[in-house]
Amino acid sequence: MSAREPIVSIGVPVYNGEDYLAAALDSILSQSFQAFELIICDNASTDATEAICREFANKDARVRYHRQPHNLGAAPNYNDVYHRSRGKYFKWCAHDDLLEPTFVERCVEALETRPECPVAYTMFSRIDATNDVIEEGASHPALSAGAPQVRADVAIRPYKEGGASDSPIFGVIRRAALDRTRLHGSYTGSDRTLVLELALQGPFYEVPERLFLNREHPSRSIRISEHTDEVGHVREAWFDSERAGRIVFPNWRRLGEFVTAILQSPPAPADKARCLGVVARQVAGGSWKRLAYDVLVAVRMWFSRRRRPSGAA
Repeated sequence: MSAREPIVSIGVPVYNGEDYLAAALDSILSQSFQAFELIICDNASTDATEAICREFANKDARVRYHRQPHNLGAAPNYNDVYHRSRGKYFKWCAHDDLLEPTFVERCVEALETRPECPVAYTMFSRIDATNDVIEEGASHPALSAGAPQVRADVAIRPYKEGGASDSPIFGVIRRAALDRTRLHGSYTGSDRTLVLELALQGPFYEVPERLFLNREHPSRSIRISEHTDEVGHVREAWFDSERAGRIVFPNWRRLGEFVTAILQSPPAPADKARCLGVVARQVAGGSWKRLAYDVLVAVRMWFSRRRRPSGAA
């Protein structure tokens, strides 16, 4: 790595983020650790996002701005911002979250002194649209466990069932570790598969300070169509625009990706078997309901389209 290359690359994938983007970028550029580059990939926004990004790029040489020719979907845009980076360490930042000034410094310190850890992240607080703290986020000590199956269990468990929050995926990650993953897949919940792939490479380190401010607001991406029967299908299109309108099986896809991640992971065969056992127990313990729901929704969508009048849009 040359002297001019940054130690840390921070990537901000964004689409129509005018409401919170400037505050997020300010929090990044105010970090106490300054040896970083900031790459923004704008997914063909239609609001003031482009103007905001260009203003920051013009003011600070560390900022590089790229605008996609069309909306690729979230997953390809997340991956593109990583492919454009150069640092030894990488961090994704959402356009609506904030970082306390020492976030990057504390995470880099942790990774520099713990070579066995692929990821360092911090405890988090949930904030609202006006930056008021509305919740103190839970810690995830199991991701620091020595046994791969313990880390796998918390990585694949749905957030609402006590799984890892999204703070680990927004931690500082070793490039070498990310290069051994498939990055973000174009399917719902692929961030959990990515956390699993990283967790199977080694224990995470959670900095015992609340330095990550995760914003909750009505237009947050995770709220997309959460009250519709076809939420999985709508979110598939959000992850990858080419999947819009297709009949998909998001929970089956995610299950298959978990199994693939485990089979391709570094742990010994006995540990892989234990991790597969974790997946099997989760299916038996209730995940089968989500698998059955995929089939129900797909059948309902198929019959709905069959009944559609000829020539209907």
